Amino acid sequence: MAKNLARWQKDFADKGLVIIDIDDGEADSLERLRGHVEKSKTAYPTLWDKNSKNVEKYGVQGFPASYLIGVDGKVLWEGFAPAKIKEVEDLLKKELAKIKKEDLEKWKKEDEK
Repeated sequence: MAKNLARWQKDFADKGLVIIDIDDGEADSLERLRGHVEKSKTAYPTLWDKNSKNVEKYGVQGFPASYLIGVDGKVLWEGFAPAKIKEVEDLLKKELAKIKKEDLEKWKKEDEK
């Protein structure tokens, strides 16, 4: 899955895609996570979810788990992405098409601040 996320980061970040890897802090130490991120040269941010609040919020039952969250903040898809990578990528492209060009420009300016 990491290869697909890295490719999506490269191919779709300029279209508004934001990828965040959330690591369950109950399962991994911060040091172990840092080592993994450095070794794998992860191209997107990784959150160490120290108290598993995000894991609980999304009801994650097992790992790995993947979620595609739409521009409206609602979960569009959840599951184990490698099993349906083409389906997820098509849904991702459809959702990114909803983003208005002026919103992208606004977000880029905010990021530059």
